[in-house]
Amino acid sequence: MNKKYVRKELDFENKKKEFLEFMNTDDNMIMVLATSAGNRVMARNVLVANDGFDLYIFTWKHSRKYAQIKANSKVALCRENVQIEGTAEILGEFTDEDVKSFIEIIRKRYPESIQYWEKRPGMTIIRVKPTFIAIGGTIGDEIFIEYLDLISKSAYAEKWAHY
Repeated sequence: MNKKYVRKELDFENKKKEFLEFMNTDDNMIMVLATSAGNRVMARNVLVANDGFDLYIFTWKHSRKYAQIKANSKVALCRENVQIEGTAEILGEFTDEDVKSFIEIIRKRYPESIQYWEKRPGMTIIRVKPTFIAIGGTIGDEIFIEYLDLISKSAYAEKWAHY
């Protein structure tokens, strides 16, 4: 017998707080970043630092991820059961004066990495502004995906497994 499809409205502010707690744990230092351009999609591990909902990564100016982000700013990040959709913005090279505050955000989380990479020419900082977050989990004995829509400022859970 098929169970009825279920959607539950969730408290948006509470879900935002839970997501920020997730991002601030040491377990979430490395995430998978997916980028695309043309008909090519690529995914790779990146170090992620956050300042509130703004997520920061760094990469070479001549890398494929840089070129893909320049061509298509829509990106996705994931770690375990959390998926993040967002828009990426290339902020500039480490040597640019106007990115120093963003370097400090990353330095707080990865002091050794920044110390090593900030001396290399062509290293850039990219900010990802999340727009939509999906988190898999359970409510009671049911499997749901919780959604946090940062554009419409809504949060809800939808039944995922229908068996």
